[in-house]
Amino acid sequence: MISPNRHQTALLTGILTGLLAFACSKEDGGSSKPAFGSEIQRREAPRVRVSPVVQREMVRTLSTLEPIESEREIDMLPRIAGVVTDVNVEVGDRVEADDVLAVIDRREALAAVKEATLAVKEAQENRPRLALATKEAVERSASAKLTWEQAQRDFERNEKTNLIPRNELEQMQLAMHTTLSDYDAAEIARERAVEDEKSGATAVEKAQLALERENLNLSYTEISAPFAGTIADRMVKVGDSVSSGAAVFRLTDNENVRVEIHRPQRELAFFGSAARIGEAGGHEVEIRAHPEALPGEVYDGHILFLTPKIDSTTGSFGITIGLEQPMEGKAKPRLLPGMTVRLDVVTERHPDALVVPKRALRREGDAHFVFVVREDVALRIAVLEGFADDDTVEILPQPADALAAGDQVVVIGNRDLEDGTEVDAEPWNDGQTAPKPDPNSDQEPTGTSVAASPNGDEDEEARQGGAGDQDGNDDAEIAEETPTSKQNASGTSESTTNGGV
Repeated sequence: MISPNRHQTALLTGILTGLLAFACSKEDGGSSKPAFGSEIQRREAPRVRVSPVVQREMVRTLSTLEPIESEREIDMLPRIAGVVTDVNVEVGDRVEADDVLAVIDRREALAAVKEATLAVKEAQENRPRLALATKEAVERSASAKLTWEQAQRDFERNEKTNLIPRNELEQMQLAMHTTLSDYDAAEIARERAVEDEKSGATAVEKAQLALERENLNLSYTEISAPFAGTIADRMVKVGDSVSSGAAVFRLTDNENVRVEIHRPQRELAFFGSAARIGEAGGHEVEIRAHPEALPGEVYDGHILFLTPKIDSTTGSFGITIGLEQPMEGKAKPRLLPGMTVRLDVVTERHPDALVVPKRALRREGDAHFVFVVREDVALRIAVLEGFADDDTVEILPQPADALAAGDQVVVIGNRDLEDGTEVDAEPWNDGQTAPKPDPNSDQEPTGTSVAASPNGDEDEEARQGGAGDQDGNDDAEIAEETPTSKQNASGTSESTTNGGV
């Protein structure tokens, strides 16, 4: 058992030893080198990469993939059955209205036309005979009338004088009745002749109509283009038997191409006003078409018309958009029906938006913020998210004057930053933040792209996706250019990491 005196002696000895060691360290110049020679890590300001805030136009764009249609495209069916004797066009040929594309065997139709022509001639030749018969019937009727009237006068005179025998008077009366019957028969013959003459005129008209019908059937043996266009498909060859139930050509009008999209009914007022651009209160909507088959080419579009009803199943309405079609021989390729185009409809513009790379925008729950570097200190600025494109996003600082064009925001290395952290900032040379476009250039403004599904629903993923989600590689990008260790003047090995000890 240790006595209390011995314990107090040991404690006093330890205290004196510690004071002596401290005094020795002060005499050695206050070196921070540990007494036992162990190494420590020295903390450095974290290295970050920054990009300037750019002020430029950002737009909200409705994007959808749709096929191009022709305003006029038909499958041509023959009007009569027969055997094809001539085919005058091939796929891709340009034709004008009324051009003959193919011919069906015409011999039977020609024979029918000749027969109808003869029928017309016969009907026309029969009309003079009928007219002559009518004239003869009229004369016979007139003569019978005179005979009857004379017999009637003779009978009445002799009946009054009573100078002739009774039997002669009866014979005169009989002659009067006979001539009356002859007159009635002649009058009936005259009326019949008149009707026959009218029927003859009708027969001529009927024969002429039959001739026109046969001439029409003859014209059907020539399959002609109803409008100017291009042969999109040919389904017939010489010798084929065709009928009115099967198409032989597909004709399309490549000069007038369009796209049809569908939008939810809540946008009816907006697009309706755009369609009435010539009226008071109308506004213009910028429409651009990007064909998948022609990368890099952009074509203008305009609203042709809106469907006059809402689909009760989907709650959407249709919009028909006409597309620019370059003239033949121009350097710009022509659009073809069936091509798939990405249609971008600019629905809203922010001309003086503050824009940063998406990687600069951070999220914590519902909060959005960026870090701006001022005098080597990272300051956290709350923002609201605006329009976005593939690489950049519009930000609205809170308050509005907290950021301005030219301010440097942290793009890489902002994952573990805290408000007020001192940083070592370097320019970000990735080039994803474009400078403000030249007003005289043809560069298109960028902005939020909203994908449109066939029933008019919107997908906001293009607006939200990508912002602040790429920081998992930020530290690695900086670490690739940061030495893992270096020797200080006193020989201490200093480990350096982004924002750590």
